[in-house]
Amino acid sequence: MKSITPFLALLTLLLVGCNTLKETQVKVASGNYEQAIRNSVENLRKSRTKKKSAEYILILEEAFAKAVARDNRNLERLRMDPSGTALEKIYNTYLGLQHRQEYIMPLLPLFIPDQGREADFNIINYNGPLLNSRNRLSEHLYRHATELLASGDKPNARIAYENLNFLDEINPNYKETRNLINEAHYQGTDFVLVKIVNASNIALPKRLEDDLLDFEAYQLNGGSSWSVYHNHYIENIDYDYEMVLAIRSILVSPERIHEKERIREQRVKDGFKYKLDANGNVAKDAQGNDIKVDKWVTVRSVVTEFTQSKSVAIEGKVEYRPFQGRENLSSFPLASEHSFQHHFCTHQGDSRALSDHDRGLLEHTLVAFPSNEQMIYETGESLKSRLKQIISRNRF
Repeated sequence: MKSITPFLALLTLLLVGCNTLKETQVKVASGNYEQAIRNSVENLRKSRTKKKSAEYILILEEAFAKAVARDNRNLERLRMDPSGTALEKIYNTYLGLQHRQEYIMPLLPLFIPDQGREADFNIINYNGPLLNSRNRLSEHLYRHATELLASGDKPNARIAYENLNFLDEINPNYKETRNLINEAHYQGTDFVLVKIVNASNIALPKRLEDDLLDFEAYQLNGGSSWSVYHNHYIENIDYDYEMVLAIRSILVSPERIHEKERIREQRVKDGFKYKLDANGNVAKDAQGNDIKVDKWVTVRSVVTEFTQSKSVAIEGKVEYRPFQGRENLSSFPLASEHSFQHHFCTHQGDSRALSDHDRGLLEHTLVAFPSNEQMIYETGESLKSRLKQIISRNRF
């Protein structure tokens, strides 16, 4: 039996807006007793002395009685059904009956002035029936889970795992439930041995291999995962699948330095000169001072910009196959690139002609190229990200 989420509808607070009395009455007439109870309780919590409070009390009384009667009819029908699904529904129904009572009990007693009486809510102690239904359901879940585990079938073990967790939720520490949960998870798990096959003519750096096979960093093992990945063979583990990270090619480009020459020209201020009048004499302002004007000149510089570059490209694929099998179940491409670039420049001429970009590049100079091994290692983050995507989207 597949586990069903426990009956918690009555525990969850519904969003309550401005529910009118008429809307609440409609809820009762349409059989939506739980919402009618919710609306009535929320209004009565605000005030029990308002003019409409007595009407909400009557609605609550009616909706409660009808909801209880409906649940009792369902219980009669379910008791004739020996299935595990019926046992779970019986347990959830008793749970709902109890929660409904607990929800309204803080308001009791409720007095109806016009009728001179207290509202009638038949409060019943459901502890006995609730405990009995829980025990019957627990026994069924436990027995069914042991039968599923005895089959040795992984899908059955996963169903048993879900049912046992549900059992532990409603009846903690029931018999050997906790041990069976661990057993079910182990039986239902696919164990995958992962290895790297490098068919290129360039060796992968050891630390890159270690990073690619670090499944703890990927956070793929553990929890509720049904696949566990090992990067080395472990005795006494019955592996189900192999995942092969096949590297087909590693291409490292030559180290290159590209030069590009540019001419920079700027009009800049270069001191001043005296303004002359029509007679060739120095012109004067109103105060009799010599008039000066800015002197502009065109300056020039030849800028040589250098770009150092190097790149690496790795291509391969991820193959899934049965453990020690030859035929692939599926295959996914795996590729990554990384490039190194460094810019600097020199110039000849007047530095006033340079742009801000040029001045920034002048602060740099020639640097050593990274090694091939370092370049290959730098592709690791991209490779790991792609590998994690493939694994996450293609579980067994």
